[in-house]
Amino acid sequence: MCQKIDRSFFNRLAALDPGEVCRRTLAQYDRKKKRYRIEAFGIPYEVDPELGDILPVGEVRRPVSVELGLLVLFYLLSVQDIPLAEKWVNEFSLKGGALFFRGPHAIRNREIADRFGNDIDGFKAVCTGLGAQPLTMGDAAFRFQVLPRIPVVVVLWYGDDEFEASAKLLMDATIDSHLPLDVIYALAVELVEMLLGNR
Repeated sequence: MCQKIDRSFFNRLAALDPGEVCRRTLAQYDRKKKRYRIEAFGIPYEVDPELGDILPVGEVRRPVSVELGLLVLFYLLSVQDIPLAEKWVNEFSLKGGALFFRGPHAIRNREIADRFGNDIDGFKAVCTGLGAQPLTMGDAAFRFQVLPRIPVVVVLWYGDDEFEASAKLLMDATIDSHLPLDVIYALAVELVEMLLGNR
């Protein structure tokens, strides 16, 4: 159940035309159940606007955190039918990102680096287990298909005697055309928690 998510977001979704939502989002709509079906991080979910709930379906049933729930709802509400830029950028390159992603909204790259900076094989195993695809960036990098129009890459550089380990979360440059910055932050929180094994 998504009890901590404001019901008004579900109400806004219920008021939209399902055909138009599916065209924009690449989701599916079951007219009998009155539910949207969409994959987030490779896991299928059903979104029921009338009940105000998001339900995991299928064999892998990852619980719906507040961050994931907000991400899925805002995606269905606001994503645009535009092509990917095919350009990876960090959070500071987004409009308003240099101010927003500071302090309490800083993306937790340091935690990824601390956990995996001396364990590249462990990083690869975790990312592969989460369904991500390897890329040739840094010492290891993986592309996560967060939602149909939202890819994200996590890049890791291992630590050695000269340099400490580091990590970056990179997004397609179109992401801020789809999602507000606070929802992009929720995406980052969800992904970091998944990488650290907390979700």
